[in-house]
Amino acid sequence: MRLTIDIDITNNKALALLNYIRTLEFISINEKDNITEYALTDEQTDMLNERKQKHHNGESKSFSWSDIKKELKA
Repeated sequence: MRLTIDIDITNNKALALLNYIRTLEFISINEKDNITEYALTDEQTDMLNERKQKHHNGESKSFSWSDIKKELKA
């Protein structure tokens, strides 16, 4: 079972609890910033893989960064 707990480490009691939890051998801690995690659906992944394959096969248009900058400035 996986359990996610948000702890405000600016609180001394919360920090003490976290330090204690780190001593327990059956708990692993994965620290993350306050960044929302995003995941693609299987459909989105399939679409990207299809587009990537078309690009590698020369079946889709591609543009250099210079061409894109010129187009944006026009």
